[in-house]
Amino acid sequence: MVAYNIIFAGETGAGKSSLINLLFDLEVSQTSNDILGLTGERKRFVTLQDSDVYRLWDTPGFKEGPRGSVHLRQPTKELGTLVKELQSGDGVHLVVFCFRFTKLFTAGLQRVYESVLSSIRDTQVPIVAAVTHADEMRQNPEDWWNGTEIQREQKGMGFRSYACVSTLGDEDYPPTRGRRAKAKDSVWQLIKMHAKALPLSDSLPKEINIILFGQTGAGKSSVVNLIAGKPIADVGADVERCTMSSTEYQFAVGAHDFRIWDTVGLEEPVVGINTYFNAILEALDLIRQVTTFGGVNLLLFCMPGRRITRTTQSNYRLFYEMLCEKKVPIGLVITHLEREKDMEGWWTRNERALDDFGIKNVGHACVTGLPLSPEQRALSKAAICGLLTDCDWYGKYTMPPDVWIKKLAKNMKSFLTAEHLPKGQKLTQALVSRVGLKEEDARQLRKYLEEPSEYEDVLP
Repeated sequence: MVAYNIIFAGETGAGKSSLINLLFDLEVSQTSNDILGLTGERKRFVTLQDSDVYRLWDTPGFKEGPRGSVHLRQPTKELGTLVKELQSGDGVHLVVFCFRFTKLFTAGLQRVYESVLSSIRDTQVPIVAAVTHADEMRQNPEDWWNGTEIQREQKGMGFRSYACVSTLGDEDYPPTRGRRAKAKDSVWQLIKMHAKALPLSDSLPKEINIILFGQTGAGKSSVVNLIAGKPIADVGADVERCTMSSTEYQFAVGAHDFRIWDTVGLEEPVVGINTYFNAILEALDLIRQVTTFGGVNLLLFCMPGRRITRTTQSNYRLFYEMLCEKKVPIGLVITHLEREKDMEGWWTRNERALDDFGIKNVGHACVTGLPLSPEQRALSKAAICGLLTDCDWYGKYTMPPDVWIKKLAKNMKSFLTAEHLPKGQKLTQALVSRVGLKEEDARQLRKYLEEPSEYEDVLP
């Protein structure tokens, strides 16, 4: 799986958002007929093509004033910031310069081009032209492009290639069968032909180990199937599972081999008083298993798009803070959003609340695993793959063998009370048989859990 960053830039009202909608064949980016345009801040849209991830960046337009002046400072600054951010990650692969069909290349358009070019001047990123409103042409697009070559040369506007497209539907006047599909294919062909594929760094892991956790019924099995692109996990098992166990899945996606452990995590208190203790033992054992495969690359926290409960926060703390010491990136997968007209809108409304609850993340995906809407499912697939490619450059975490028992003891005490624990020798036996602790370590941990005040100086 290769991830491409494609930046759409150009004048306000040139049709950048309409082009992105054309590529998705969905209304994913809001458009406007207003002369002032609509995109006021950069927006990212993720889609899949030929098993590769394409991140399409819609950027603020350059506005032309009433006397032909072009407001350059703010959009140039925002575009430059975006390029720098992407270059610090996996790079910018292509810039699509959007402008309306014109018979005369104006000085204003030239200044917009120069501003865009200045943002990528030191990156050697290719730039191509997407000429919109091609339905207004009264000649063959190739003849128009060749006929305006001298104008472009005089103004220093060079492009690797071009596509002249109309974003009108087939039923729009004049009705033209296949017009939209032809335009979509034309732009995708332009992108795929000229997007500069950056070589994969040797530091990027080929094998990606992921722990997927969340409450029963959160939709974890559906998330596994979305990533795999086929049904490999039994969706019913996610609802029916009653033991604190994990299921391992392996499959290849593009350049990476994914190994995903689907585990339950903590449940609501009604499940039983031993829930927390059992879940912690299972989670601990899982971390130790994954360590034998090189460590954990990524945590995926699967949570339904509902209110945040105390159990939601406890799950986050258990895996991210307690077991992985905040050293593993965690991504949020928000599920059960099939009733949302715009699934990403859930994140816009709730991002601040998650932050207020202390739930940090390196990325998110708003999804539905139900096959009711092919469009929503396609967007969900793209969102989850986009999240994975955002996080695939992080290193692996392994539990330090010399200090983990001491850190675990302190952390477990913050989760457990006496009523959650087996008593005496039963607790020691559980730690030995279910987690694989040495009996001496198990007794030490048991004593600290039962009588922490006597051992606070022993465990740093």
